[in-house]
Amino acid sequence: MFSINKQSDIKEHAEDLAETAQEALSDSAEAGKTSVRKLGRKLESKARDSKKEALALLESLKDVLDPDAHGSATEHIIEQLTENFSEWSESLDKELSQALKTSRTTSRKWLRKRSLLTLSLAVGAGVLVGYALSKDD
Repeated sequence: MFSINKQSDIKEHAEDLAETAQEALSDSAEAGKTSVRKLGRKLESKARDSKKEALALLESLKDVLDPDAHGSATEHIIEQLTENFSEWSESLDKELSQALKTSRTTSRKWLRKRSLLTLSLAVGAGVLVGYALSKDD
């Protein structure tokens, strides 16, 4: 009689633990999706800005490479544009690196916080199932 009650209590606790673990996993997945969406929006914005700058640069180059323009002035303008393009490229690279670094750091912190909860729930569930399956008299 005692072992039946003990087994039913263990089954109830195991079910509660499984539900809690499932909820924690759902919360973790949702937070991960949200982080990825935010990062995607940031990257899209940076890509749009870069595209606009590149198109403006191409338009400037078309104007500069006009055959009616003066040779030395054209060379000087091309040099200035290439220097600006290098700066824009470096700036974009730094901004993207910073965005990825920030998102990586945030994700690691969040996963470490939630992973301990999930791991502890899994260990607890394993102990309860092992206890329920043991055949001690």
